[in-house]
Amino acid sequence: MITYSGSKKWALVSLSILLSIIFLALSGCTVKFVSQYDEITDSSVTALQRKVETFMVTLESQDGLPECSYEHHKEFYQEAKVDLSAMRVRAAAISKNKITVAQLKLLSDSFIQLENLHKLKVEKSESTNDLRCITKDEVSLLRTAFNSSFTAILKLERSEEHTSELQSH
Repeated sequence: MITYSGSKKWALVSLSILLSIIFLALSGCTVKFVSQYDEITDSSVTALQRKVETFMVTLESQDGLPECSYEHHKEFYQEAKVDLSAMRVRAAAISKNKITVAQLKLLSDSFIQLENLHKLKVEKSESTNDLRCITKDEVSLLRTAFNSSFTAILKLERSEEHTSELQSH
């Protein structure tokens, strides 16, 4: 059996305590690359997805009717822009949330493109005197694209929720 003198014994005890403290500190600390779960972002994105789905269903039912024109749907685009702006401001205010901010920027860009497509259909119909709107086939493609964006944002939020739960235990 090894025995240590007083000063060596004190050094070993001190080293053991120091290593224990370091181990406990490190085991309680995790490096976070994404923000914590934000319930408001989650519910806001879900609410916007419902608005978009309602819009898509409406467009499908109006295919070939005068109500399908851009002018009849301006309010939807205005509300969507406001909703997205609020979500982007909130997301930007949360630390380590760059991915969500980038995803919301891409979603905003998609809304701008959708609005431009809708306006373009009006321009074409005015130049040819034909009624042209976003068709059911186009709605189907647009729905898939938008739902992919919404799903990506929600999956990230849900992974943050799971990460937050793990860190609290």
